[in-house]
Amino acid sequence: MDGNGKVEYASEVYNMWLKAEDLRGQVVKVTIAKVDLEVFRGRDGSERPALVLSFDKARRRMILNKTQANAVCRVLQSERLADWPGKAVTLAPGAAPNGKATIIIREVSNAHVQDHE
Repeated sequence: MDGNGKVEYASEVYNMWLKAEDLRGQVVKVTIAKVDLEVFRGRDGSERPALVLSFDKARRRMILNKTQANAVCRVLQSERLADWPGKAVTLAPGAAPNGKATIIIREVSNAHVQDHE
């Protein structure tokens, strides 16, 4: 909210999505609570569907790109979205091929993993 008690909409919307910098350089173990298919509108007005993950004990949700969606399928050994809730994955900060910050999805391992609370 701003000083007048009005909600700063752009800031609130931006803060609902998990971003690589939110991981603060840490590898984090999360449990998938829910998977949704949502439609997003681009700046040019085009629409594109994307999978969105919600996690246990987390307020931010994660919009998956194709690489991330494929990684979840590989890690969980299932393309069936109904199989994903209740399963754990690790999220790690990384760089996409274009050099931009991204979130890498990996199998859960005990090395250097911090539980998300």
